[in-house]
Amino acid sequence: MNKIERETVHFGKLLFERHLISGWGGNISCRLAQERFLITAQHASLGFLGPKELVQIDRKGKPVKKNQQPSSETPLHLAVYNGTDARAVVHAHPPLVLAFSLSHESFVPLSFEEKYTIGEVPILAQETPTVTEPGRVVEELRLRPIVILRGHGTVAMGKDLKEAFLLTDLLEEAVRCQFFKNEPEGRSEPLPAHPRGLKSGNGAQKGKGYPLFSREHMTALVESANSDAEFQSLGRTAGLTTTLTLYLEDTDNPWTVHFEKGEITRLENGTDGEFVISGKREWWEAVFQGRIDPFLATQQGKLQLKRGELWKLSQWFKPFQRAFALWQTIPIK
Repeated sequence: MNKIERETVHFGKLLFERHLISGWGGNISCRLAQERFLITAQHASLGFLGPKELVQIDRKGKPVKKNQQPSSETPLHLAVYNGTDARAVVHAHPPLVLAFSLSHESFVPLSFEEKYTIGEVPILAQETPTVTEPGRVVEELRLRPIVILRGHGTVAMGKDLKEAFLLTDLLEEAVRCQFFKNEPEGRSEPLPAHPRGLKSGNGAQKGKGYPLFSREHMTALVESANSDAEFQSLGRTAGLTTTLTLYLEDTDNPWTVHFEKGEITRLENGTDGEFVISGKREWWEAVFQGRIDPFLATQQGKLQLKRGELWKLSQWFKPFQRAFALWQTIPIK
């Protein structure tokens, strides 16, 4: 076996040993070339893979060797490769995640590391033995590295099999922590997605709202923060005094926001901020619509911290988290 085949066997065994799959459950794949992929075979046991259970397929899912049969989830894997920059995909059946998915709409991790590695993980409806409509999975994976299919399993993507495996393992452990937290109280309610139940602007009526990064939009952001007592209190406590540039790459449109002791004192068109966060329209829209956390988007590289250091920006995490939660309530069009 070559290196990639050995890695596939290795991570299949790890998934089995970590109880992230059992029996003949789950399937994994990786990209070999632009038009060639390696995927586990149909009805293969990931804990006991051999050369016959590793199938090379083309872009259409046809096996290179005619006597082999790729996984029944091949269309899902190919859809992820077609719609994202994934180099590897792991589809597993973590038992605690499965149990959690039956009574929740999403999963919000408890620890900071988990929040900014996997973020809030959506739980998607799944009513068939295989994923027959992978479009929603792909849509969510464009925003985050892993999703949950209700009562079915998880789909994780990564730059390699190691990353996709670690994301799957991390999610199962994060859910385990949530169960421990809720066990003494006899409940298992999901945590709110936004502070104090704030609703996202994503639900605004069609045709309403501000053009993204227009002066009207940015002015509304400033007014919402400056009229919020919690943001100002968090900002004063954290000593939030800095300048932050938000840059929309598609239209070369930067805005710099001036913060001073928990209040926004000035807004100007320009790139002079101590910190500069830059990104394309697709990702800024996802942030302002509440579909992805801005810190997670930056961690994943969807938004780029072009100036400044993340550790320093993190000292003002709480007021910035509150500000973005407020900003996500403002509808955009």
